[in-house]
Amino acid sequence: MTDEQYIDIAIEISKNAKYPYGAIVVKNEKIIGRSDDKTLMETSMYSHAELETIESASKNKNLYGDLKGAAMYVSCEPCMMCMRAILYEEFNKLVYAATLQDSNDNYCPEMITNIDELAKYSKNKIEIVKELHKKEAIQVLKEHD
Repeated sequence: MTDEQYIDIAIEISKNAKYPYGAIVVKNEKIIGRSDDKTLMETSMYSHAELETIESASKNKNLYGDLKGAAMYVSCEPCMMCMRAILYEEFNKLVYAATLQDSNDNYCPEMITNIDELAKYSKNKIEIVKELHKKEAIQVLKEHD
């Protein structure tokens, strides 16, 4: 599958989520984690799509601490907390659609951070693909109840 196809899955998940954000984890060209896979985190204030997806991948594939080299596809740019988790797990690729500013403008207030600056603190180099299918993700933010 392509980045475009994977990001479309994350955006589709965001349409049916409690909060309008969705994410998937891909490793070895297989989806191994999804934010719509119900985990124990769903009742926590830390129930961000990225963290739920990491938890899902870890639980479903017994990969706790072994997501190195995986890719994260998320409907919105990760916040500072989620970006740190992505870097901690040593993902090699992050693809997102809407920006934190888009979320701020269309859904809820966000602390705007520079994920490129945060990525400098990673143990490994991470490729970041920005604003792929941004318009579709922004529409979900605008339409969410």
